[in-house]
Amino acid sequence: MLEKIQFLLSMQIIGLCILGGIMMLLRSFGNRARHILGWSMIMWALMAVIRNIVNFYLHEAKEAFHPDVLIASCFVVACLAAYVIEKLRPGYLTFKRFSIFLSPVLIGGFSYLTYRLSGGEIHVYYSMKDVFAFFNLDVFLRLLVFALTVFYMALPVYLVMKYGKEYTDYLSENVSDPENYDLIWLKRTMVILSMLYVLYLILLLTDAPLLYVVDKAVLLVVWFYFFYKTLFLKNIQLDRTFKDGWNSPVDENDEEEDDDEQQGFLFKRYAEEVNTWFEKEKPYLRDDLRLTDLQRVFPISRSYLSQLFNKELGMSFSDYVNQFRVEESKRLMDAEPLASIQEIAERSGFHSISTFRRSFIKQTGIVPSEYKRG
Repeated sequence: MLEKIQFLLSMQIIGLCILGGIMMLLRSFGNRARHILGWSMIMWALMAVIRNIVNFYLHEAKEAFHPDVLIASCFVVACLAAYVIEKLRPGYLTFKRFSIFLSPVLIGGFSYLTYRLSGGEIHVYYSMKDVFAFFNLDVFLRLLVFALTVFYMALPVYLVMKYGKEYTDYLSENVSDPENYDLIWLKRTMVILSMLYVLYLILLLTDAPLLYVVDKAVLLVVWFYFFYKTLFLKNIQLDRTFKDGWNSPVDENDEEEDDDEQQGFLFKRYAEEVNTWFEKEKPYLRDDLRLTDLQRVFPISRSYLSQLFNKELGMSFSDYVNQFRVEESKRLMDAEPLASIQEIAERSGFHSISTFRRSFIKQTGIVPSEYKRG
């Protein structure tokens, strides 16, 4: 019974990967990260289908540390790592770089295939204890692929942790809704997937089919969450590299040394103009407002605009925009007491009610519903 449940869960995960991959490809225009992940998930799903069909017809017992499973897992994790890199730095993974990045997986898989076809000694292991009972080239190649899997698994977590703050700072200074681009969810998801993989390895040492079912059930939920976020998370074009970080680039014109008095005068002048424009035109009602949109109105560079908000106005671009949105929401709640909180949030320019609630508390110290009650 439990084996049938495991099989059904495996088929659901495969189906989710195929469906999610197709949907990502359909929504991948201008988004290379989705394009990479979409094709990768479809390829992995097809490999998993072939493997399950072979097991079904050959009635093979569950083998621990199976080379096919190891190589497929390494491929999936490597593609996830590539997705993270492309999300952090859109356009960074050209075809050449992507090929180089995946080359260890291809070399490892090809090496094992060559060893197998050349008549190398192959063993079937039904527990992890059997794997380490004796050591040969077969075991070495499997461990090599496993080590690559661990590397590709740790890489995205490391990248998000290392560059997450710079990425968040970049968002707060350039978009009005940074939470819609945030990658905290990605770090958490990768950590959970890593834990599930470790749990799977531990289960290979035991004979607990129920835990296998639980592991796959949790994996199905995590995959569903992952695909949902990858499909609907907004993408932002960055113009910095990992080496340079995500601080706004300094234009050549900005490098000219202006005296402090003149710069201070310009900052005050533009600050007044920005305030007037926001009050008159209400651009903050757009939930996708970006700093680059202001460049179409004010003839100054993005780096100067960023300095204008941080130095002269004393806050990031996103905080400045949300300040106007909160004031707009208060006006709407006073004028239309019967309007719902959701409606107020949307009409004020907030993309989600959670962002509205967080910004409202930050500015007023109370929740929107409490303000509405009066």
